Amino acid sequence: MTFQAFLRRIRQPLAIGAFCMAPVFLGAATMKEFKPLHINCGGGNITDKKNGIVWISDKGYIVKGKKYRFNTEPETKNVPGAPPADVYESVRRANVTYRFRKLDDGMYKLRMHFMDGKKVAKRSMDFYVDGAHLVQNLSVREAAGGVNRAYVFEAIVEVKGGKGMEIRGTRGHGDDVFISALEILPAPVGSVATRPADTSPHSPADMAQQLREFAGGHVRLVWSRTEVEEDFYVALNDSQLMGYDTEDGKGERIILQGSGSYAMPTLTPDGKGVVFTDQRQHKCFVIGFDGTGLREIAPGYASDVWQDPATGRTWVYVRTGWRDPKSPMVRYDLKDPSQHEEVWSKSATGQPQISYFQLSGDGRLAADGFPWPQCGVADLKSGDFNITAKGCWPGVAPDDSHRSFVFTGQHTSIQFFDEPGSNARLVNLATVPGWIGRKLYHPRWTNDVHYITATAPQWMPETELYLGRFDSNFTRIDNWFRITYNNTSDFFGDAWFENASMHKPQPGIPQVTPPPAPVVTVAAPAQAQVPGLVFLWENERAKNAILDDQGNIIRRWTAKYEGGTRPNRWFGADLRNGSLVPDEDAASVIAQGIQKSGQFTLSVDVSHFLSAPKEHSIIAFLGSADGKSGLMLEHDEQGFGVRMSIDSSAPTRLSLGQGREGEHHQLVVAYSDGKLVGYDNGVEKASTKVAANVSRWNPGVLLFGRAPGGASPWTGSLENARVYDRGLTLAEVQTKYGQAANLWKSRQQAQRVVVEAELLQASEPDDPVTIAPYMRSLGENVYRVTKVVSGELEAKEIVALQWVILGGKVLPSAEREEGKTYTLVLEPADVHPQLAGEHRSSDIFEPEMPVFYDVGS
Repeated sequence: MTFQAFLRRIRQPLAIGAFCMAPVFLGAATMKEFKPLHINCGGGNITDKKNGIVWISDKGYIVKGKKYRFNTEPETKNVPGAPPADVYESVRRANVTYRFRKLDDGMYKLRMHFMDGKKVAKRSMDFYVDGAHLVQNLSVREAAGGVNRAYVFEAIVEVKGGKGMEIRGTRGHGDDVFISALEILPAPVGSVATRPADTSPHSPADMAQQLREFAGGHVRLVWSRTEVEEDFYVALNDSQLMGYDTEDGKGERIILQGSGSYAMPTLTPDGKGVVFTDQRQHKCFVIGFDGTGLREIAPGYASDVWQDPATGRTWVYVRTGWRDPKSPMVRYDLKDPSQHEEVWSKSATGQPQISYFQLSGDGRLAADGFPWPQCGVADLKSGDFNITAKGCWPGVAPDDSHRSFVFTGQHTSIQFFDEPGSNARLVNLATVPGWIGRKLYHPRWTNDVHYITATAPQWMPETELYLGRFDSNFTRIDNWFRITYNNTSDFFGDAWFENASMHKPQPGIPQVTPPPAPVVTVAAPAQAQVPGLVFLWENERAKNAILDDQGNIIRRWTAKYEGGTRPNRWFGADLRNGSLVPDEDAASVIAQGIQKSGQFTLSVDVSHFLSAPKEHSIIAFLGSADGKSGLMLEHDEQGFGVRMSIDSSAPTRLSLGQGREGEHHQLVVAYSDGKLVGYDNGVEKASTKVAANVSRWNPGVLLFGRAPGGASPWTGSLENARVYDRGLTLAEVQTKYGQAANLWKSRQQAQRVVVEAELLQASEPDDPVTIAPYMRSLGENVYRVTKVVSGELEAKEIVALQWVILGGKVLPSAEREEGKTYTLVLEPADVHPQLAGEHRSSDIFEPEMPVFYDVGS
């Protein structure tokens, strides 16, 4: 319903600058003397020179909302009591929430001030006051009669229960929501509360028949419903377990009475049961679709239910440790959970809040993060795994085709593969009717290979459950079907098709050529591992696995980025006031090997460093937790060096020579038979005898980019970090360097342009707490190019991806001023595949523009 249609449905006429809705007589409410509130949304204190009213900053009342400013002069002549122009120009936007907790119970007049400074943007705002949907489908331009015109909405609101007043705005089906000012005034004596017309969404009367036709037969669905739109993992104790069946005539229903924490509800292969995880109890359960027979399965997080096609036995797949990605995956017999077996422990899986582990129809493959955000498929027969993309919500087809996908970091598309890693392409999911171009969430393959479930739009009161159908070539979603109709968030979702079609891969070339997924060379061709390898981190995209003589995975290593570290174009670690921190047991595992052999080798590849940093910096550190002793790869004005001090013997230092900006260097330090040798790019640079007893060395920490405690940070890019429990020979070092040099030569430089550009629209960073477990976020900012300093660029307006959150903290540089000119170092975003799985703080509601990555951010 449009805002104009909504106005026609209310029972009272619209007054100039305000409208009042159908009254409900409540009687006069008494309250203490109240001082009116005049709030400048998104701006500072402003005094109206005409009447002395002070429009105060909203800092004491804002809960959620981002600042923005329309750089236009508002027209206010038709608005009685309009505040100064500056008040209209500043706004709060992007899903706004205000709370006025100190308001006494009683009747108040609420005045909400708006102005829209955009000519072509689509608007359809909704505002809720204490849960009442008072403003619906508002386009300020249409209501005010044009762009840059002020508009005021008035309502009488009753505050009761001692909870004060909450005002919440969402963008509805439009591209944004914003508000310029709020006034809370005493209501006239005898006032009655404003009530909205009944515009609650309703499902079609023939929905079951429509869904049956859409799905080709009988369908059942399950999902979780919650009043808290930010609780998209339903971790709080406020969700309901919901269901729908096309055949029983009951419509949607509550399956399990009472609120709880019902995560990842999954229908059993026969459609008769629902498996879910109760996050309060840290256990998973099964219940009949009819709400009977609730029973516990096991501790842990249940991610999938699979029926063995050979035996008919049904298994529930559970990550056993609570919020511990390193815990093994175990499957439990659905009928007799005492029968269980471990199925995966070769690497960490998923992320702390959720397990994605999902089985292919033949049970051979499982999709997951290994761990998140590096996603792909594991071969449960061979014990190997393949990382296909960076993102979240990985899925594998329910048939035996081995198709798979990974949800991108923008939460608008999936990277789709016909087999693991093959025929990569992007499939746009942001095509849900009414929410075109908007983020969505919870994409999940159903038991029919042609259908997925998803929730849209992402994390809002209007979030509903949808069923999407792939085209025959799996290049797009050819249609969506809306399942839920309400103003409460519906999350997760699974569907069971009685006539599930288990399609085989289609031969031939797809009729529609989809956009290709980014492709990049991240590692050299597979080489046999050099014996003695105990630690390996090639890059964040690689397996980083230690193999036995038969090529089986013994251990997979991971490392996390801390501080200002971010991934580079080749998925290595770009360290800028940050570090790369391996698994916490890395040093102890390395120590065990060194103590047995009395030897070691440490090797790293570095690039994009300062040629002669003025401050002493640490590239790699293996030693004591206090940083006072150990093995250090150093970098300072004298160049690269190695320092070794592991016991009471005198410290040893080797110089490895200088490095120039733009160069790649493979730095190696090896120790055996009492001799320490340093290499740079396959050439021995220095050696010395060492009196230290390496067999008794017990290092406590392994770090890259700094010393313990954050001391001596190094700036540069790092990849291919290795530790061996023996000293490599010169020939082995030269072979390693040759492999690395060939890889470096294969990498093509991205086209770079340096510009001066005016910031037109800044995306305010999301709250790091809200986006967890993401620790990094890119802001999408709109610039007008004023000068091309170097390179070539035709576009006049661009979107620049700039880091706004790193290491879980908002960067000072994220507070960019609109209207100010900045120097940007830009490269096309599509040649930076490492960004595909990164979270984005996006507030852009402009037409599409070319997208670049600001490599200097």
